[in-house]
Amino acid sequence: MANRVLKIGIGLVAVAGVGIAVAKTTGTTAAIALPQPPPEQAQVATLVDGDTFDVRFNDQITRVRLANVDTPAPAGPDKPVQCLGAEATAQLAQIIPAGTPLKLSYDKDRFGRTAAAATTTDGRLVNAEVVRTGLAQVVKSDADSAVPPAVDAAAQEALTAKRGLHAADVPCTVAGQVKAVVDMVAKVPTSARPGASAIDLATSANSATDARMAAEELDSAFAQNRQELVWLVLDPNERAQLQQQVRAARDQAAADESTLRNAANVTVNQQATAAAAQAEAARIAKKLADIRKAEADRAAEAARRAAAARKAQADAAAEAQRQLDAQRQAQLDAQNKKAKKSRQADPTDTNSSSGDTTGSSSDSSSSSSGDSSGSSSGSSSDSSSSSGNSSGSSSGSSSDSSSSSSGGKKKSSGSSGN
Repeated sequence: MANRVLKIGIGLVAVAGVGIAVAKTTGTTAAIALPQPPPEQAQVATLVDGDTFDVRFNDQITRVRLANVDTPAPAGPDKPVQCLGAEATAQLAQIIPAGTPLKLSYDKDRFGRTAAAATTTDGRLVNAEVVRTGLAQVVKSDADSAVPPAVDAAAQEALTAKRGLHAADVPCTVAGQVKAVVDMVAKVPTSARPGASAIDLATSANSATDARMAAEELDSAFAQNRQELVWLVLDPNERAQLQQQVRAARDQAAADESTLRNAANVTVNQQATAAAAQAEAARIAKKLADIRKAEADRAAEAARRAAAARKAQADAAAEAQRQLDAQRQAQLDAQNKKAKKSRQADPTDTNSSSGDTTGSSSDSSSSSSGDSSGSSSGSSSDSSSSSGNSSGSSSGSSSDSSSSSSGGKKKSSGSSGN
């Protein structure tokens, strides 16, 4: 392909303080206005970023851009650093440190700015060296100019070696983002491990969900026309391979998510069934315990009532015996009182007194015998006591009769004597 802007015999002509480069072509001469570019031979003064540097010539500092090269920019006052921007600047500083002499061949970049192919004194093309590191995108100078073969070869070498912006071990590159998603999916369990709890399964399912969403977001980025350098640097085949990895990771994450969600649901149901069974068993055990307690309470109440009944019966028997004893004592007291009145009625009647005494003695003995027998033998003692009392009374009466007869006789004898 013919290069319409040839870089042969470039010189400078000072016209009113403005540098004019005259390009000599076969049969034609074209003048290109440049912002005071240095001559072909210049020396590196300072590095600006990965594809731009300043050169010095006769105490004049001029900024030069590398043709066919676009590297990520370092941080600026109003923009953050781009992926590997600082590394690109450091890499150019290693290739052409300050003071390095260069041979410059000028061209226009895609934005119409002056650019140059820079060659070191040992014949290395700086543009190709920068691309070889994988820290630059290869761009055409204009619509019709071809990229130098050395730059294309360097780009292919960087792609094959996965350097710089093609590296998967750099998190900010597209390859690095794809690797992060793939690793994220790989950490998700592909199946439910035996004995896993519902909480563990749900946590794993959530991890699968996060991985799936990350993969979907990255896959969506592939579908967009992203203009960041990390996307523009991708080779079409490289881009297709990376997107395929993302979609495979997305599908795997979705499958893992479904498996883990189902396992979590099954485990929840199993645990709920087990919990319900345990609750039912506990309810039955409590019911049985309540029944046993009620039976024990009823038995205790029956025993208490039986004891109370026995005590009431014993108290009633004791009260009946007390009343019987009181009745007997009242009868005895009445008999003694009657006997005493009889003695007081005839104090001279010795026999009567003796009979009364005998009767009282008999009554007392009979009463004592009857009371003692009554205390020991219950109903039998009552009969004996009555018999004893009757005997005593009869004896007393007989004595009284005898005494009365004897007294009569004595009185009759006295009367007879008179």
